[in-house]
Amino acid sequence: MKIGIMTAMDQEYEMARKVLANNSKHEIIPVHCGWGKVNSAVNAYKLISEHHPDCIISTGCAGGIAKDVHLLDVVVAAEVAYHDCWYGEPNEYGQVQGFPARFKADPALLAAARKLEDSRLRFGLMASGDRFCSGPADTAMILGHFPDALACDMESGSISQVCHMHNVPFLSMRVISDTAEEENRLGQFENFWETVGSESFEILSAFIDAID
Repeated sequence: MKIGIMTAMDQEYEMARKVLANNSKHEIIPVHCGWGKVNSAVNAYKLISEHHPDCIISTGCAGGIAKDVHLLDVVVAAEVAYHDCWYGEPNEYGQVQGFPARFKADPALLAAARKLEDSRLRFGLMASGDRFCSGPADTAMILGHFPDALACDMESGSISQVCHMHNVPFLSMRVISDTAEEENRLGQFENFWETVGSESFEILSAFIDAID
């Protein structure tokens, strides 16, 4: 199977490449897409049009939103929704006109992730948008619209929308780098990249191996 692996940051890209370097089961296409909606959408389309992957995985880190999501947990997005979109009635908050209110993960990819025996795995909603969740006010804003959100990132929404448009199976799997109970989330995020090892991304390799 040909699998596109999309990461936004330099550190994420290098860690993903490191843990997947010896994979022989699938053809891996790593893509360093850059931060945010536009960068990730453009590069998702480029990946699809040039390489025709069988599926795309968005990976890297995310900020915890739910109080019971902890540092180094891994959130697998069963659903993805924009936390920064409002197109007016009759759309739901976060829904782009003409698209689902929530983009659902591909069932087969989600089933492969559920096979993994790892206590860090959490399955649920990823809220996505062009805004860093920097403290309690941002967390409360997102939870006000999406009380079931587990985490937030900046790329999963746009990549899932592009995949939806082109019928490409998609899943987002993200390591938690900062948490809801932390007042200085930016500091926690920066410290994460100073201390985290590639072993935190080893679950990505196990997931790829679990895909049929």
